[in-house]
Amino acid sequence: MNKYITALCALITSTMLLSSCLGSGDDDVTYYNDTAITGFTLSTVNRYIHATTTSGKDSVYKRTLSNPVTFSIDQYKKTIFNLDSLKADCDLSHVLVTISAKNSGYIVIKSMTSDTLYSYSSSDSLDFSQPREIRVYANDGSGYRAYQVAINKHQTETNKLLWEKMPAGSYPVDAKKAKWEKIVADAGLARFIGAGTKEAYAYDKEGRLVMTKDEGATWTVEELDYDMSLLPKESVAFVSYPYNGYLDTDYQILAGVSEEGEIGCSVWRKIAEYGEGSKPGKWVYVPYEPYNRYKLPAMIDFSLVWFHGYVMAINSNEILITHDGGITWKTMTSIKLPTDASLTSVEASTDDNGALWLKDKNTDEVWRGTFVED
Repeated sequence: MNKYITALCALITSTMLLSSCLGSGDDDVTYYNDTAITGFTLSTVNRYIHATTTSGKDSVYKRTLSNPVTFSIDQYKKTIFNLDSLKADCDLSHVLVTISAKNSGYIVIKSMTSDTLYSYSSSDSLDFSQPREIRVYANDGSGYRAYQVAINKHQTETNKLLWEKMPAGSYPVDAKKAKWEKIVADAGLARFIGAGTKEAYAYDKEGRLVMTKDEGATWTVEELDYDMSLLPKESVAFVSYPYNGYLDTDYQILAGVSEEGEIGCSVWRKIAEYGEGSKPGKWVYVPYEPYNRYKLPAMIDFSLVWFHGYVMAINSNEILITHDGGITWKTMTSIKLPTDASLTSVEASTDDNGALWLKDKNTDEVWRGTFVED
């Protein structure tokens, strides 16, 4: 190690002497015996993102972070680090960094495997897959400060649904659903459909969609903009969630199979407003359009859930997402069923802790999903 320090000091001293010989008067160069790293920015880092093509094949594409990542510098502990971890798919073995130093200090990078020191250049790719030592030498050659630099990134892929198999019988009991099923049965109605913030829905014995606002004391027939024969009859699913940008408002989707042999689900939606002066909403049918390649298919035994800002249709084969209120439904590479599951007939729900739950109604196989954010 001493030979590297000696060589470095000789380089700095030679530079000082050369500048001293060439400069005079107003051109005199001032040398300092103190220095520090004052800025550290990750200027270029590549992400290698795994995706699935429309044909179902896995693919990987590269994306370069567009915004520089700025790091915190603790001058007392001599550490440099990023508070916000990078995504797990970032390649830290080939990055470009921009480093600045006080009083034009001379910056070097220590080898990851030896005591060798390398001159820093903002155009050289560096390996930060593990913490590195960076030194800055005072330009009068009197000493240096050594910093430990750690680039933190998530150890698991972010913006992804992670699954954990749970014990049989651990699927959470939906007390709200059980309460409404009893109310509906006591009222002599055919079946409970679902409940929003202040309204609950059911089918009566004639197949009409009815609603209550007073905990089941009275029920009124809902207004539809299309023929009631297209209301879902089998595999009926319902979800209610907050309507973005509107207070005291629910967005609700009702879906299921309305006819035997139907190639797609019948989808209805309603905006339910509860604020003072609000007018009653009505159910609007989402018409089948032949050109819509992403209509909700005729799924059997599926659930609609509101999870992590997404409306999901879940059955034993796939999870479909809608971003437009039920018109189109697509898959997402970050939200998939557990790969090790053996599911045949699925029920899905969420809990108060922000987890997504699946239960196979035939085997009582249970899974809990957690969405990992950035």
